[in-house]
Amino acid sequence: MRFSAIALLIAFSLTSCEKQNSPMQQEEAVQQALDPELPATPFSYSTQAFPEEWLTDPALQLFGNIGSEIEVTDAGATLGRVLFYDPSMSADGTVSCSSCHVQANAFSDSEAKSVGVSGVPTVRNAMGLFNFRYQRRFFWDMRTVGLAQQVLEPIAHPDEMALSIEEMPERLLEQPYYAPLFEAAFGSEEINSDRVASALAQFLMCMRSYSSRYDAGRSNGFANFSESERMGKDLFFNGETRCNQCHSGLNLFSTQPFVNGLEMDYAAAGDGGIGSISDDPYDDGRFKTVSLRNIGLTAPYMHDGRFATLHDVVDFYADGIQHHPYLDERLSVNGFGVPGQEPYQLSLSAEERSALVDFLNTFNDTLMTSSEWLSNPF
Repeated sequence: MRFSAIALLIAFSLTSCEKQNSPMQQEEAVQQALDPELPATPFSYSTQAFPEEWLTDPALQLFGNIGSEIEVTDAGATLGRVLFYDPSMSADGTVSCSSCHVQANAFSDSEAKSVGVSGVPTVRNAMGLFNFRYQRRFFWDMRTVGLAQQVLEPIAHPDEMALSIEEMPERLLEQPYYAPLFEAAFGSEEINSDRVASALAQFLMCMRSYSSRYDAGRSNGFANFSESERMGKDLFFNGETRCNQCHSGLNLFSTQPFVNGLEMDYAAAGDGGIGSISDDPYDDGRFKTVSLRNIGLTAPYMHDGRFATLHDVVDFYADGIQHHPYLDERLSVNGFGVPGQEPYQLSLSAEERSALVDFLNTFNDTLMTSSEWLSNPF
């Protein structure tokens, strides 16, 4: 954002002996500087689509209609882009959605725990945002169903943006740029929470990640890969590491939550995941399984951001998994059967561990992290 630069410019103009602006001129300069800079013709959000192989992939077809009820329009996604980056969406005007979801980090936070208006760190790491067509449940504990329901929760959360949903329309009315944006998106200047949720959901639906070196490699026989990256690819898919049993398909994910053995007792350690909601011991430590796309951009890792690097993650899954009464069977010695078996121990050399990390970094998107239509308009 350019807020700091604008503030410095105004401060300089007030102290300069060569030129003094009136308070009215200063206020107008700030207002003009904070208006979003949008193209005269909106970006073509409505025509963007996943590659054909994504739309016809049998595995993804099981989830491919999840976001189909969200109709993306150019004007709607444009409004959503402004809302996503606007700190006016927080109680004190200092925090936006993008404060915790940074484009360069695949819309994740580089801090283990995000800090909002309260100054109190969140309890979980802010995960990356992309490929919502293939997601139905949201947050680490999967408590919310539907993207339009999810987008309002951080706005109202007292430690995040802390803006009352009831007060939100009045707050947005104070910004002169919203009336024409809402009219363009919905046919009238009326501002309400349903329209805000719709616009934000439309913008988020445009965060699509399928442009990585891994995707390029799939089309050229991985001729673009280094020797280490090819070794890592073979390890990832060899069946023994079982990496792709939980992170599978083109989206490298699962819709099922797993207990992955970070703790022997997650609730006692401070966060029971889905178990904190269901109060069922079977759900203790059961968290959403995230996509590995952009994994090299979204450090730190796990629900609490405990691992700083991908090397730490690989080391954990190689020989650091803790026994848990409901540890997922894919992480056990047998690899199948009932949950709660003894964790496996992978005999991976230092070279193999580094190769896995090198391969995981090929999932990083080369387009969405720099695309102007997803960037900050202020």
